[in-house]
Amino acid sequence: MDSRGKLQLAYNVLIKDFSDIIREIIVYKDRPVLEATFQNEIILHIRYNDYGEYTYCVIYSPNPDDQMRFDNYDDRWDVKTRPHHFHKRGMQSVIESPMDGDPNQDIPVLVKKIKEFLKK
Repeated sequence: MDSRGKLQLAYNVLIKDFSDIIREIIVYKDRPVLEATFQNEIILHIRYNDYGEYTYCVIYSPNPDDQMRFDNYDDRWDVKTRPHHFHKRGMQSVIESPMDGDPNQDIPVLVKKIKEFLKK
């Protein structure tokens, strides 16, 4: 599936299952990126390309590195799920990732992590 198809799937999952906590969703026409702003101002960026690569970036605040990111853009991290990896909030460490680039599987896991943050 191409990047636009994956973005459409991600959009559909967000609208179907999480529209109650999302204020706005933008799908950019000039690049394969979706940006969702949650009611609490957390921003989610979803990006796919046509080479099977993805990034899911959750920005908690404008403070530097106050974000977490799942991606498979680079193969340098020594984790079992390589090249899939997770940059923990604060961006100081990288661990294994439950993601694989499939929006149907990944987006619910991603929003669950955001909801866990909201409960704190």
